[in-house]
Amino acid sequence: MEINLGDERIVELLSVYSPEQVREKALAKRADVFGQVVKLIQRPNPEDIEIAALQRRLEPFWYAAASARYVYDRRHTYSIEVLPEVQSVTVYGNQHAVAGERKSAFQLEAIEHCVEESRHELILDAVKGQEAALGKYLDYPQHAVPDMAALEQNGTLVVSPEVRGSFVVRKLAALLMKTFQADKIIEEKIDVEQVTLAYRPVYAIEYVWKSKQKKQVMEFDALIGEFKAVSGEIKKRVVRVLENDALFDIGADVVGTVLPGGNVVVKLGRLAARKVVR
Repeated sequence: MEINLGDERIVELLSVYSPEQVREKALAKRADVFGQVVKLIQRPNPEDIEIAALQRRLEPFWYAAASARYVYDRRHTYSIEVLPEVQSVTVYGNQHAVAGERKSAFQLEAIEHCVEESRHELILDAVKGQEAALGKYLDYPQHAVPDMAALEQNGTLVVSPEVRGSFVVRKLAALLMKTFQADKIIEEKIDVEQVTLAYRPVYAIEYVWKSKQKKQVMEFDALIGEFKAVSGEIKKRVVRVLENDALFDIGADVVGTVLPGGNVVVKLGRLAARKVVR
């Protein structure tokens, strides 16, 4: 099995909303943050609710795409039906007797030349390692960065991935690998087109209802412009920043775990994430 690895990248998805616009929207949302029931019954005064903290955060997810190609030969015996009066058939100079209970078919041995191709895309939450419906974010403008450290600007909290590139490639390879009967394998490979660690912008807003001494945290998606309530407090700063070699820890030793006892050759292509992107 040959696995060819193409581009490895870190990209930041560019926010649709500026910090000023986010704050304006957060202020306009004050009356709703503690729920519709509270809004209808207790009728909070928006002026009594203030924004105690506003934090810009970059949350990671993995996107990977790969295609598989299998080329092989296999022996197969075809049973070809003939008319009742046929006793034998000559094919390319070879005579084949008609057999069967009713003498209605003859057997023809052949070699089948097979090609199977498939492609798969995978999107994973980079913290939990689960598949996530985040493909909609890939259509937004983005720019490549050389490493995670380049994302930490102006107090932005960069969430560190808990799963590495090797996990993504193993999972993707497992989806594309298949078993097949073959007498001769000519080509058996998976081309990983790209492995991208994408960061999307999210704002966490902590509201305080002063007279009631209540707090509520809302998150604002700075790409699609939606608010959602979350439990707990605003996340603390993440101090761990992984180096690119740790993020994209992809090699035959780790990818080979999807093929126990198999011979896996990993060929590395252009490692964009390990270069300074200009």
